[in-house]
Amino acid sequence: MPPAPKFQKHRLSLMTLLFSVLASLLVCKAVSLAAVLSDKDALLQLKSAIVEDPLGFTSSWNPNDKDPCLWHGVSCDPLEGRVITLNLSSNLNSTCSVLQLSASKTAAVKGDQVRGNFTLLYPCLHVGVDGNISFVGLRGRLSPAIGHLTKLRVLSLGFNEFFGELPLEMGKLNLLEVLDLGFNAFHGPIPAALKKCTSLRVINLSGNQLNGTIPAIFGPITSFQVVDFSFNKLSGEIPNELGENCGSLMHLHLASNGLSGSIPSNLGNCGELKSLILSSNILQNYIPSSLGKLENLEALDLSRNFLSGLVPPTLGDCKQLKLLVLKNKNGPLFSRKGSSFIFHQEEYGEGDYNFFEGELPESIVKLYGIHVLWLPNVNLEGIFPQTWGSCSNLKMLNVAQNFLTGQIPASFGNCKNLYFLDLSSNNLSGSLPAAI
Repeated sequence: MPPAPKFQKHRLSLMTLLFSVLASLLVCKAVSLAAVLSDKDALLQLKSAIVEDPLGFTSSWNPNDKDPCLWHGVSCDPLEGRVITLNLSSNLNSTCSVLQLSASKTAAVKGDQVRGNFTLLYPCLHVGVDGNISFVGLRGRLSPAIGHLTKLRVLSLGFNEFFGELPLEMGKLNLLEVLDLGFNAFHGPIPAALKKCTSLRVINLSGNQLNGTIPAIFGPITSFQVVDFSFNKLSGEIPNELGENCGSLMHLHLASNGLSGSIPSNLGNCGELKSLILSSNILQNYIPSSLGKLENLEALDLSRNFLSGLVPPTLGDCKQLKLLVLKNKNGPLFSRKGSSFIFHQEEYGEGDYNFFEGELPESIVKLYGIHVLWLPNVNLEGIFPQTWGSCSNLKMLNVAQNFLTGQIPASFGNCKNLYFLDLSSNNLSGSLPAAI
């Protein structure tokens, strides 16, 4: 007996639906496979732009392999198979030595120079007999093919010798969360196209030769936690928009550039900020009193600028402050020469570096957590604060070459962890407590 017309119609509908589902799955699989192949091709183009690979980072990148997810430095999404992480930073080599200096935890002194305003990692260094240091890693250009890795979330190529301009195609990486190209030899401007990478949380372009102004990327991107453009050749002013969309910002490092103008007062809106390092620029005018609103601030370095006016007492409201550096006689820890960095002790003339007026605010002295107060030759005057009862964490104090008067306070005896103290070239009287 032939099937009923209604049942036959229903069976045809089910078969049609099944074929549609299978066709969709095949199309999705084909699209996914094509995307993986596209990622593989992009990675091979990146490799082709590398002219030296002394540590063999890309030696496993075999064009005959079907799956690039097993290549060194490459990680993929387990479901889609797309490349989400590319980490070829030279600190992947476990045999490299590591030196870490943290602004909030470590500081060193030579003469009247404090060094500790860096939160950097120095792996894979080669130190020559001439004192030059260079990074042992990849050398080449960053291919525009990087823009084809559209699922990329982490791009880490730090501590290599990449050169040339940053490709505009990086603006296509709208899922990118971490961009670390620190300590290479990139030059040219920071691409404004990066404003399209609206998922960025960490951007580290420090230790390159980038020039031009800081682009308008801080309006479209509101998720920044770390911004490090230090040790470049940037010019112009610090964008005001940086302080308008900074609710997540924890570390802002712009040291050793040629930035001018004033410190934006709206940086006081960056409530999560822990370190603000603006040293070695040509910033002018006053320290904004609004910085006192930064309740989480641990490190503030404004040295080697051309600031003036009062040291704002509101800095005493930064209850987490551990390091305050307002003047530092010597130049940067190192400078670039070609693709290498040179440690140097070159003495910089005092010139017109930060020259303040007024007293050392007692509110700063009373900060319980302060570790380093570095304020030599900044034209401080008035009576030296006598209340140091909360200085049990203070390790370094330099107020030399000012115009401070009065007695050396007996309360210095409370500074049990103090190991560097310079009160010279003031008008102070008395002697140091025996307890120090």
